Amino acid sequence: MNILGAVIGLVLVLLAVFSLANWPLFSAPATLSFIVFDIQGSLGVILLGVVLVLVGLFLLYALTLRTNMLIESRRYNQELQAQRKLAEAAEASRLSELRTQVEQEFAAMRATVGELGGQVEQNALSMKQSLDEAANGLAALVGEMDDKIDRVLARNGGQNGPA
Repeated sequence: MNILGAVIGLVLVLLAVFSLANWPLFSAPATLSFIVFDIQGSLGVILLGVVLVLVGLFLLYALTLRTNMLIESRRYNQELQAQRKLAEAAEASRLSELRTQVEQEFAAMRATVGELGGQVEQNALSMKQSLDEAANGLAALVGEMDDKIDRVLARNGGQNGPA
C-alpha cells in the first residue's frame, strides 16, 4: 500500500473516531432548509452520509482508473510482445539472407580459385612445353655446332696430317 492510501485510510479512521465521539451532536434534530422547502432532520448524519458517499465515489473512480491502467498496460505488453516477435523474425530473416549471401560469395570465390588453379596448371604445362622446346632447340644447336666443329677439325686435320 502506498503512502497516499495510508494517509486516506488514516483520515477515514480519524473521521470515524470523531463521528463516534460526537454522535449525540451529529444526531441532534435541526430544521434543514433546501431553499424551496424545509425539513426536520439530523444535519450531522446527513453530512456524514454525504462524506461516505463521496468517499465511495472516489474509491470507485480510483478503481476505474486502476483497472483502465492495467488494461492499457496489458495491451501495451501484448503490442510489445508482437513487436519483439516481429523484430526477431526480421533479424532471423536478415541472418538467413546474410548466410545465403556469404555462401554465394564463397561459391563464387571457389569458382574463381578453381579457374585460377586451372589457368596456373595450364600455364605450367605451357611453360614446360616451352622449356622442352627450348631444350630441344638448344640440343639441336649444340649437335649442329658439334658437327660443324667435327667437320672443321676433320678438314684441318686432313690438311695438316699428310704434310
